[in-house]
Amino acid sequence: MSMNTSSSFPPLWDFALAFYAQPKIAETCVHLQDSYKVNVCLLIGLRWLDETGKYLSDAHLADLHAHIQAWTQQVVEPLRSLRRLLKEPVAGYPQDEIQEQIRAAIKQAELLAEKKLLLEIEAWAQKTKPTHDAGLKSNLDSYLEPLGVAQNVLELLQLKF
Repeated sequence: MSMNTSSSFPPLWDFALAFYAQPKIAETCVHLQDSYKVNVCLLIGLRWLDETGKYLSDAHLADLHAHIQAWTQQVVEPLRSLRRLLKEPVAGYPQDEIQEQIRAAIKQAELLAEKKLLLEIEAWAQKTKPTHDAGLKSNLDSYLEPLGVAQNVLELLQLKF
């Protein structure tokens, strides 16, 4: 169920899939994750809120960030680390088809963990009363500017698709 009363606006998970499939978005998100410690699910959730015209105060943004921190740190990040570890040979073990199957299964688990996180962001947003004050900065700007993310990267992430 979407926050937007219009049935034409997609749920966050559907939005995330469409957003991530856009040219340059996947590699940009991975770069932001690796270089700036950006939570990509949060980034996508904030972009989705921007699209709905709902803006978070700094306090709401901090609350959302705190709300998703445990799942991110205890589930998503360990799965991601393990998946990345298995891209290379593990000391003393041949890199083989079984290792690739394990990596693929972990990748699927990581995707499901991210889906759960996005669903939680959507549920949180439905319970929160964001403002419709267009005078506020976009949610993406509020999250990424303090991290020093370049303006051209912000603009790429904000392109309509």
